[in-house]
Formats: sequence, C-alpha cells, structure tokens
Amino acid sequence: MAFIICVAALIIMMFVFTQMLLSFSNNSSAAVESVDATVVEKKQGIYTHMQSEAHVPWFRVVFEMTDGSLMEFQMQQGDFRELEKGDRGMLTYQGNRYICYQKYKFKSEAQEEENVK
Repeated sequence: MAFIICVAALIIMMFVFTQMLLSFSNNSSAAVESVDATVVEKKQGIYTHMQSEAHVPWFRVVFEMTDGSLMEFQMQQGDFRELEKGDRGMLTYQGNRYICYQKYKFKSEAQEEENVK
C-alpha cells in the first residue's frame, strides 16, 4: 500500500513540475507587450501549505485593457501596494507574467470633466 502511495505521489509531483516548466517556457517564448490598462480589482490572501503549515501571502491584480478585455496577474507585495483601484497606466507583461505597471501622471480631459460634474 505504501508503495502505491509513493508512486502516486511521484506521478503527481512529475505532473506539477511539467506544468510549471511548460508555463515558464510559454512565458519565456511569448512577446513582451505593453498596453494601456486600468486597475479594476486587487485581490490578496494567504495560501497555507498543507505539509509545513507555512502561511504564504499572495497578491493579484486585475487590469482592464482599452479593448475591454481583462487580465489578472500575480505580483510581489511591493508592486501590489503601489497600485490603487482606478489607476490608469501602461501595463507591461510577457505571456501571463507581470513585468511592470507605470501609472500615468496626468489626468485626461474626460476625467477632469467627470470631476467637475
């Protein structure tokens, strides 16, 4: 019985490793893209590792592109803290890997008109 459990665990670990390797490979071969985007949602939580019971925080941000499509990226805590819902800027990414986000430092005329109303 223990042998079967060990073999099953080994197969699962190989599958997870293969998926991680494929994801890394796909991201690395994808073109780096920069697009106008708005921060629409911020998510954070804590992942608890079952075996070690370690608590690992995670941070995700959802961006809306100018064409209306949504993209969600996992990022580091420092980048996460710098972003606020409604920020507009230039999102740079490669595949599903977040690279950076540069907020625009000016308000568009449309935003200024909305604030006057």
